[in-house]
Amino acid sequence: MVTCADDVLWLRTKHRIVGSLEGSHPANPLQNNYFGLPLFLMPEETALLIERDAICIEGDKFEWPQSERDQLRFKLFKDLHGRGFFVTQGIKFGGEYLLYPGDPLRYHSSHIVSLVDHGQTVAARELITLGR
Repeated sequence: MVTCADDVLWLRTKHRIVGSLEGSHPANPLQNNYFGLPLFLMPEETALLIERDAICIEGDKFEWPQSERDQLRFKLFKDLHGRGFFVTQGIKFGGEYLLYPGDPLRYHSSHIVSLVDHGQTVAARELITLGR
């Protein structure tokens, strides 16, 4: 959880880490279109920042990835992030991640990424559903 606005800006501009703003605005707490601090990071974002020595975790020890699927998700996230994309959660559109060619405040997502097990068949209807 990130509570400092300067840190949120630093993560976004220097590391292309977007996270998810979850707080309400004190002047208008019942609206749900725009959220404020704190910023919550995906485990993938946190692990990437730790791996790069960009952050350290205070208090509880951060142990992720834990499962084989988590390891695959992290490899996928690092690959996509390393290719210059902004990567956010894709659950709203039925995928693992959404890819943005630039800052999501200025660009629409260009891809929905789904992690499919090796050998798993994907029906044409599923591909159409995931079309962006």
